[in-house]
Amino acid sequence: MRFVLEHPWASGFIVASLAFVLIWTGLRDGNSVRFKSGIVVTAFAVVAVLLGTMIDTPREQARSVVLAFIEAVENNDIYTVRQLVSPFVLVVDDFDGRLGGTVAGVVQGVKELHREYPPTSNTILRLEVFERDKDVLVALSMMTRVTHIGSVPNGWRILVAPDDTGTWQINTIDAVEIAFRSYR
Repeated sequence: MRFVLEHPWASGFIVASLAFVLIWTGLRDGNSVRFKSGIVVTAFAVVAVLLGTMIDTPREQARSVVLAFIEAVENNDIYTVRQLVSPFVLVVDDFDGRLGGTVAGVVQGVKELHREYPPTSNTILRLEVFERDKDVLVALSMMTRVTHIGSVPNGWRILVAPDDTGTWQINTIDAVEIAFRSYR
C-alpha cells in the first residue's frame, strides 16, 4: 500500500498495463470474463492514482519540508526558514555557540552563511527518509556550490515532525559533515 501512496503514477501505470493486457486478450479471444476483469482492473488503476495523489504520507511530508528548507536557505528566504523550523528546534552542533539552538539561532546561521559563504546552488546526492513512530528522520548528503570556494560536500540529519496543529516542521538539525570536517 505504501508504494501506491508514495508512487501513484508508477503503481497506476503498472495496474493499467495489466488491465490493458486483460482487455486486449479478452477482446482478441472473445472471452468476456477476461474483458470484464480488465475493466475492473482499470478502475483499480484509477483509484490507485487518485488515492496516491490525494494522500501524503509522513515520508512525503518530511521530504517536502526538507527540500523547501534547503531552497529557502539557498535563497536566503528568512521568512520561509522561520515557517519551516519549529520554535523548539534543537541544533545539535551549534557551531561554537553561535546558533544557540533556537529559531533565532537558525536564522542567524542562515544570515552568517550568506554573509561569509554565499551558496549559489545545491546538488542533492543522497536523500533517505526513515519514518519512525512520531517523527521522520531525513538523512541528506549534498554538494553545495559556494561563491569564491567551489563545491563543498556536506551531510545532515534532519528530524521532522508534526506540531499540535498538524503542521510539519523541522525539530532537529544535525550537521554530520561539512567540507570533510566530521561533527561526529
